[in-house]
This record gives sequence, C-alpha cells and structure tokens, in this order.
Amino acid sequence: MENQAHNTVGASPCEAELQELMEQIDIMVSNKKLDWERKMRALETRLDLRDQELANAQTCLDQKGQEVGLLRQKLDSLEKCNLAMTQNYEGQLQSLKAQFSQLTNSFEKLRLHQMKQNKIHRKELSHKEEIPFELSNLNQKLEEFRAKSSEWDKQEILYQTHLVSLDAQQKLLSEKYNQFQKQTQNYQTQLNGKNQCIGDSSSEIPGLVCQSDPGCETSERDEFIIEKLKSAVSEIALSRNKLQDENQKLLQELKMYQRQCQAMEAGLSEVKNELQLRDDLLRVIEMERLQLHKELLKMGECQSAQENKRRLESSYSPSIEETQRKKKELFSVIQDQPNQEKKINKLRNQLYQEEEYHNSEQERMRNEISNLTEELHQKEITIAAVMKKAALLERQLK
Repeated sequence: MENQAHNTVGASPCEAELQELMEQIDIMVSNKKLDWERKMRALETRLDLRDQELANAQTCLDQKGQEVGLLRQKLDSLEKCNLAMTQNYEGQLQSLKAQFSQLTNSFEKLRLHQMKQNKIHRKELSHKEEIPFELSNLNQKLEEFRAKSSEWDKQEILYQTHLVSLDAQQKLLSEKYNQFQKQTQNYQTQLNGKNQCIGDSSSEIPGLVCQSDPGCETSERDEFIIEKLKSAVSEIALSRNKLQDENQKLLQELKMYQRQCQAMEAGLSEVKNELQLRDDLLRVIEMERLQLHKELLKMGECQSAQENKRRLESSYSPSIEETQRKKKELFSVIQDQPNQEKKINKLRNQLYQEEEYHNSEQERMRNEISNLTEELHQKEITIAAVMKKAALLERQLK
C-alpha cells in the first residue's frame, strides 16, 4: 500500500508537468496558426489585388487593341482616299498637260505664221512703217504665258515630291503599326505567362495550408514558404511596373500616330488647295488665251485688208500712169498721123499686151484673195476646234 501511494505521488507531478507542456505547446501552435492565418489572409488580399491589377491591365490592353484596330481602319481608308485622289489628280494633270501642249503648239503655229507675215510686211514697208505696238504687246503676253507655264511645271514637280513623301509616310506608319501589333502579341504572351505563374502560386497556397499542420510543420519550413511568397509578390510587383511602363509607351505611340494622321490630313488639305489654285490659274489662262485669240483675229483681218489694198494700189498705179502717158503720146501722134501710123500700131500692140498683162495680174490677185480667204476659213475651223477642246477642258474641270 505504501509503495502504491508513493508511486501515485511520484506520477502526479510528472503528469502535471506533461499537461502544462501540452498546454504550452497547444498555445504556441494556436498562436502560430493564428499568425499563419493572418499572413495567409494578407497574402490572399495581395494576390487578389494583383489579380485585379492584371485584369485591369488586360482590359487596358484590349482597349488598346481596339484603338489599334480603329487606327488601322483609318489608315486603310486614308490610303484608299490618297490612292484615289492621286490617281484622279494624275489623270487630270496628264489631260491638262496634253491640252496645254496642244494649245501651246497651236499658239506657236499662229505666232510663227504671224511672224512670217510680219517679216513679209516689214520687207515691203521697211521705208514707210514701223512695227505695230500691238505685236509687241502680244509678244509680251507670250513671254508672260511662257513664264507662267514654267511656274506650273515647278509646281507640278513640287506636287510630285509631296506625293512621294506622303507615300513614304504611309509606309512608315504601316511598319510602325506592324511593330505595334508584334509588341501587343508579346505583351499578351507575357500576361498569359504571368497568369499561369499566379495560378501555380494560388494552387501551391492551399497545399501549403494543408501541410501546415501543427504536428508536421516546422518553423524553418514556414519561413521558406514565406520567403517564397514574398519573392512571388515582388515578381508580380515588378511585372506590374513593367506593364505600366509598357502601357505608357503604347499611349505615347498612339499619340504620335494621331499626330501623324493629323499631319497627313493637313497635307491633303494643302494639296487640295494647291489643285484649286491650279484650276483658278487655268481658268485665267483660258480667258487670256481667248483674248489673245480675238486680238490675233482682229490683227490678221486688218493686216490682210491692208495688204490687199496696198497690193491693188501698187498693181493699178503703174498701169494707170502708163495709160495716161500713152494717151498723151497718142494725142501727140494723132497730129502727125500719116507719119506715125506705124508707131500707133506698135503702141496699140503694146497697149493690148499691157491690158492682157493687167488682166492676168487681176486674175492672179483674185486667186491670191481666194487663197487668203481659204486660209482664213481654215484658221477659223482650227480656232473653233480649239474652242471646243477648251470647252471640254472646262467641263472636265467642273
């Protein structure tokens, strides 16, 4: 009995110490568990925030992709409009060049014909008259017309260089757009990789929680897991910063594309204004050409009438003087008729020959007048054709 009592007395303090140790262990485990649960909640909240940030970044990228698609559509429409406008303008320029060359050729022909007539007129009337003032005005207008044509050629060259620069800008924009698409694809792949990493980390968390039983887990394992989670959180923060930087770069590139589009629109408006100015200049040139044509017609009619009058006067004046002289000689010879019959016959023969010559000269003058009228008729026909072409040109321009 005494031995049993002694054993019970010896066992009771050990059990009390064991119970105290077990209670302390339970308290430590519960404290660790609470601390672990707090840390896990904080990490879960951080992960939720990171998921939200990634979702926001994904939505931003989707919006940027939509904006890129809209910009691509705008670029395609601008390219189509530019191609159509350039083709139209090139066709109009080619037609205007052809018509302008035809007009210049016809004007040069008229000018050469006028110069030939002026040379003939100068040779005939070098000692009587000088060069008319109207011809000098016409030559001045012709020089002005040539100067304007040279200016138009320069403007055409500038327009072609501007079109080449616009094509180069379009090519650069298309290349930048392709680069932008490649960057967006790379960003999308990076986001998918980050999402997979986050999914892997989220799948690891419940395993870690399951493994965190108080009887199996040690403090070193807890610290390793915490360090691992901290490194994952830091990687997520770095990726978020990278995404923010890339988003800023994308925004800057989009602003640059918008500025380039605005510059292209301004260039197109300038080209339209230049074409409007060219149309106005062509109208002014057409009016000046019509005035020059009218003045040339008036000058040609006046010169032809003056030349015909002078030729007739020059052809009739010697014959009239000779007939008067012959009459005087006949009157003088009649007084001495018996002695001068032979002379009278000779004079009659001479008069007959002169009359025939005079008649032949009259016929020749009539033929020349008819030829001149035919030439004037042909000139009127050519002028009417030129007027028709000018009317067609005005219709095409309208």
